[in-house]
Amino acid sequence: MNESHGELTSTAMDVALLVTDRDGREHSLRCPPGGTLMEVLRDEDLGVAAICGGMMSCATCHVYLGDGWQGLIAPPSEDEEAMLRALEHHREGRSRLSCQIPFMESLTGLNVTIAPEP
Repeated sequence: MNESHGELTSTAMDVALLVTDRDGREHSLRCPPGGTLMEVLRDEDLGVAAICGGMMSCATCHVYLGDGWQGLIAPPSEDEEAMLRALEHHREGRSRLSCQIPFMESLTGLNVTIAPEP
C-alpha cells in the first residue's frame, strides 16, 4: 500500500480514503480492497496498534467516521457497541472499531480520524 497526496479518486483496483492521524495530519491513501480498515491503518503505520488482531478486545483501532458515513457502513454489532461505549473517547454515532469495517470498494471517499489512544 502506498501513501499518496491529492484528490480522493480510485481505480477499479484500489480504494481512496482520507485519514487524519492523532497529530492532526491528513493522509490520502489509495489501497487495494480486502481485509479490514484496521489492517490498512496498521500497515500504513498510522498509529493503529491493533494489539488484539481484530478480536474487539483492545480498542487500539478506534476511529471516528467522517460526516455522512454513519449510514453507509453496516452498523456496529452489539459486542462492538459495548466495547465502544466503555471507551473514554467514545463519540455516539461516529465511533467505530476499524477492525470491524471490511475494506471494500464501496468505502472510496471515506474519511476517518484515528481516535486518541485508549
